Amino acid sequence: MMEKLRNNSTKKSMQAIYQAAYGVYRNDIFSVRQAVPKMRRSDYRTYYETFLLIEEGMSEQARDHLKSIRRQWMQSALLAEIERKLGYREMAIQHAEEAVNALQRRRALYAG
Repeated sequence: MMEKLRNNSTKKSMQAIYQAAYGVYRNDIFSVRQAVPKMRRSDYRTYYETFLLIEEGMSEQARDHLKSIRRQWMQSALLAEIERKLGYREMAIQHAEEAVNALQRRRALYAG
């Protein structure tokens, strides 16, 4: 399915976003790393750059990096991952809930 999405998109930067998302899903860091330079500067590129920093154990740099992301759900999702990796389960859950709530608000905004 992801291949179909990627192949249907004519923009290389969108294909790269799909590639990175699928790489995260499969826990294929190499694919994510390959996709990021192909993305145009956007919250999505910063999101995946920050994801790579987290995976490399650079949580402080990741915290600084995610401050430039405008989408609240992205910030909260990344913060949840940082806290989870550091062993702060309760904080991770709180940030994950914030991410879900922000996505639901965004969905309601565009649905209504």
